[in-house]
Amino acid sequence: MHTAGFAPLQYQGSEELQLAGGDRVDLPAHARDRFGICLHADLRAALDDPKGRAVRIPAGEMFHLPAGRAAAIEQLSSGRASLLLVSFSGLTGAEKQGGRTAPGGIQRFRVPQMKNWVSEFAGTLAADWSLPDYYQAQSRLYAIASAYTNARLHPARDEAELTDCLEQTRQRIRDNYDAALDMEELARNSGVSSTRFYKMFRKMTGLSPLKYLTTRRLSASLRLLADPNVSVTEAAHSVGYPDEYYFSRLFKKQMGLTPTDYASRAQVSVAALCAIFRGDLAVLGITPRVTLTRDWDLETDNLEQYLQEIREARPDRILSGPLADDLIAELRTIAPLTVYRWHDHSWKKRLADFAELLGLESVARRWLADFESKSDNARQHVEERLQDTPFLIVGVRQGNFRVYGKLRRKFTDLLYDELHFQAPPAADEIGFLDKPDVREVMELDSEHVLFLIEFPADDEFCAGLERQWKSKPGERRCMFIRLGEPFLYNAEMHERLVDQIVDYLFSDDRTK
Repeated sequence: MHTAGFAPLQYQGSEELQLAGGDRVDLPAHARDRFGICLHADLRAALDDPKGRAVRIPAGEMFHLPAGRAAAIEQLSSGRASLLLVSFSGLTGAEKQGGRTAPGGIQRFRVPQMKNWVSEFAGTLAADWSLPDYYQAQSRLYAIASAYTNARLHPARDEAELTDCLEQTRQRIRDNYDAALDMEELARNSGVSSTRFYKMFRKMTGLSPLKYLTTRRLSASLRLLADPNVSVTEAAHSVGYPDEYYFSRLFKKQMGLTPTDYASRAQVSVAALCAIFRGDLAVLGITPRVTLTRDWDLETDNLEQYLQEIREARPDRILSGPLADDLIAELRTIAPLTVYRWHDHSWKKRLADFAELLGLESVARRWLADFESKSDNARQHVEERLQDTPFLIVGVRQGNFRVYGKLRRKFTDLLYDELHFQAPPAADEIGFLDKPDVREVMELDSEHVLFLIEFPADDEFCAGLERQWKSKPGERRCMFIRLGEPFLYNAEMHERLVDQIVDYLFSDDRTK
């Protein structure tokens, strides 16, 4: 076999480092190449390159640290874990340069057998090895080098490409949930292994592809079943289930009641006199017959017109925020009225209360369980990518910048409490604070900002806002969540906000 130009590999020794959760170790430049692996904890690794990015290394994956380069290794999981570094010589320039390098100059790769070989490298000093031990170590080293070189010559699909593919898959499920979708075919089309596709899809959405599809279908079926003109069979077929009996069993398992029972409770005519309530009813599958604008009750000249609109809708039930006593009395002549002091309760409490009022408690519990999965996933992204970096939360409307602080439940309960965004000191004593210009917001003590764009702003507007924010000295960071409309404190809007935060954070390019 022709081996000209290829130097033999030579094992030079191993080193074990014990790392506690959150520990960071700075490794000085080493004369030899090193392969590393940590079986029981995720790591973040970066070389001594100011332009390079840190690379996340899942537990059990191997990575290469090139000779002559210092590195920083951070342990991301909880508890203690052991990092094994195997030093060796003989890796040729051709092998080092073949293929693409991962961001940050660190190449990740997989060697499934390595979990069985770790003890061989870590358990005995190289100087004490017998000749058979030495030959075995050399054979393991060649197997590892082969996997490493193959990963470089045949790189896995680029992370950004995979992200785009996953987004296309998610959009395909959203748009074609009523069609026959083969999850295995979607995985094959991703260009990566099925295992990686499923893992990354869950990381993006908080749900498996099948669960995501099922959730989409059942949510659509709620709106259909709430229509008295749609039968259970028609609803099942419309959302992609040709077997209505299977659909009924699945619906009962997921929702806690049969489609027929749901329809009997959801086919109710509701007048929602507070615009916020619409988003709570939506996740229960109910579209209000009447929804009025904010502060309608203060428009004295149009009051009778609003009341007539409610009368003509003939609602079975009216939901409203606090109103004047005479207006409450008038509404009670039209239909049973529930006055809900929504300022006094969280949106989750309100959703549960509305579900109980309508006999749809199990539907609300199912929706909240899915939301918890999504918010848990979002929290992991926030903690991983933003760590302890404090962000000021600013709602942006045309001509107004509203700073939201920790005294304002509207965002505190989700962003600061649930998703673990870190608040800057400037937010501690603020409920909300309106500023006419972003330059006044910049005077607050915060280098980093999360802009919630609450109107249909274009890319140029956001780019200009970012340039202004970063015009001051320092490594100032901006995040943009483009809602396109005012944020309302309800279930539907919270789900949308969580989804958009994960979309933003999912790509490393946006936060590095």
